[in-house]
Amino acid sequence: MTEGHHSGKYDEGRHAPRWIIFLLDLVLSITSMGIAYLLRFNMSIPAEWSAKFSLVFPLVLIVRGTAFMIFRTFAGLIRYTSSRDSARIMYVVAAGTGVLAAINLLAFTVTGGTFIFPMSVLMTDFLILLFILTALRMLMKNTYYDLFNKNDDRKGVIIYGTDQSGLVVKHTLEREMGRSFRVISFMDEKDHIAGKKIEGVSVRDVRSLREFLHNTHAHSLIFSKQPPSPERKIEIADTCLDFDMKILSVPYISNWISSRLAFNQIKSLHIDDLLERTPVPVNDGRITSLISGKVVLVTGAAGSIGSEIVRQVLAYNPETLILVDQAETPLYEMEIMLAEKADPNRFRIVTGNVADSARMTDLFRNYRPHTVFHAAAYKHIPMMENNPAEALRTNICATWLLAQLASDHGCSRFIFVSTDKAVNPANVAGASKRIAELCLLNIQGRSDTGFSIVRFGNVLGSNGSVIPRFRKQIEKGGPVTITHPEATRYFMTSTIAAQLILEAGAMSKGGEIFIFEMGPSIRIYDLARKMIKLGGMRPGQDIEIKFTGLRAGEKINEEIMYTHEYTEPTDNPKISLVLDKRNAGNNIEEKISALADLLPENDNEKILAAIKTILPGFQAGVMAMAIEHNQKT
Repeated sequence: MTEGHHSGKYDEGRHAPRWIIFLLDLVLSITSMGIAYLLRFNMSIPAEWSAKFSLVFPLVLIVRGTAFMIFRTFAGLIRYTSSRDSARIMYVVAAGTGVLAAINLLAFTVTGGTFIFPMSVLMTDFLILLFILTALRMLMKNTYYDLFNKNDDRKGVIIYGTDQSGLVVKHTLEREMGRSFRVISFMDEKDHIAGKKIEGVSVRDVRSLREFLHNTHAHSLIFSKQPPSPERKIEIADTCLDFDMKILSVPYISNWISSRLAFNQIKSLHIDDLLERTPVPVNDGRITSLISGKVVLVTGAAGSIGSEIVRQVLAYNPETLILVDQAETPLYEMEIMLAEKADPNRFRIVTGNVADSARMTDLFRNYRPHTVFHAAAYKHIPMMENNPAEALRTNICATWLLAQLASDHGCSRFIFVSTDKAVNPANVAGASKRIAELCLLNIQGRSDTGFSIVRFGNVLGSNGSVIPRFRKQIEKGGPVTITHPEATRYFMTSTIAAQLILEAGAMSKGGEIFIFEMGPSIRIYDLARKMIKLGGMRPGQDIEIKFTGLRAGEKINEEIMYTHEYTEPTDNPKISLVLDKRNAGNNIEEKISALADLLPENDNEKILAAIKTILPGFQAGVMAMAIEHNQKT
């Protein structure tokens, strides 16, 4: 939102001068006092009291006028009267009545028993004046909306939420941006308040949002509270985007400045907010038994998933948490973050390559971890298509090494973070992760360590993923590049992914593959269009969308299971157990050892050929095939 420019005619023509409001309040004060006398004496005021009116009414004018001046009740725009203004009026009237009562008591003391006015009149006047001043402002406010809103050229805003936060958003808009924006409707799920008004603004059932937008032009919708489910939030946002509206949200009240919402804290909604899924409670007791008081090792601890695993593991009070990564700067940032939240003696920062046998052997010998979360991996498809030896080194050999060390040093659980790209892999990265899965299934047959595998799709906002790339392209003015118009991917947040990884690891007994329920796959083209619209721009007009063709090794649609696999439910509806009809992990140790033996030669042609012997259906990507061709020629 940006503040619009309006003429002086708008400013002066739509609100009364302050001196008129001040004089009107004084007239109402005299009127209220007169009504109080009439009520007190049953419409017939005795002469002994009416004779004092020449003192009473000037005194009322002076006291009430001074109170109005001090509290500046005349300074606010009547059309923006809020509950806060009503409270201020109550304080002003109470203060004035208190001063009048004090003067009255003083007169009684000085004169030896004579009041200026009856005390009961003061109490009645307090109630009448409070009602009149508040009711008049609300009447003027509603009259203003009825007369002028139809021709108001300010941008219309819809507020989702009718609780206190919704009113705060309305007051913030009126206070800071009243010249540019006006609230045209509240929306909510509460049936019992639909059709009513809050501070002169109609309340509508959010299910009628599309119909309302067909008949009313709105500039934006602000979420003042979270809808009852992520699915409802997506539905509301999609409807707004269909009408080219801006969608904004309010931060949690804990993030307000001095417990007060400022306009610049109302931010545009991000695509991440619309890809969240409904969280499912996990078995905290089960996870606690896996982690609490234990030594826990997390590899790839500075990455998107690894760092979130670290945060969540820390909440379950491990004896020692070991963070391993070769990315020095992100790991250092993790160390700073942890030092602010936990006892430094509870975690160890280890910079090193998980494929370094000596380094990892020393690590297991010194710390003897009870639980290992292995998230370290190379994942970018084009990079691994060009560098299959590195995929072999890190994704396969390092996993084999860590699994052997875990088994040799009595580790209880080893949880391997895999990917949907490991299913029917079309690229080196996916193939290497599938072979790593087979490594663990093979070792499980001769180890007391419980090895388990978790498969899921893309993590929202992870480094190098599609969402950060689109965001940068949009910020530069486009174009947004998409590989294929029908390409789809699965997405989930790092928070939920890490939560389910811990849950799966805790429920595992060894030798399992778990998959997560990630909702429907999302078309990347639709994702790009939605991101452009959320930025307040129009796809194809303000931001161009270009199709570049599938990159080497990319598939149009990702899969989560092989055809020879089937699932069984677990006690967590977000996690399923994958069972393999072929026992794919058996009898492959020699092939994997032969593949690992190729690493010193760094011969990509031989590496690709060896991968195909382990995964007969695998076809190397275009870049990998080009490597083979170049080496042959």
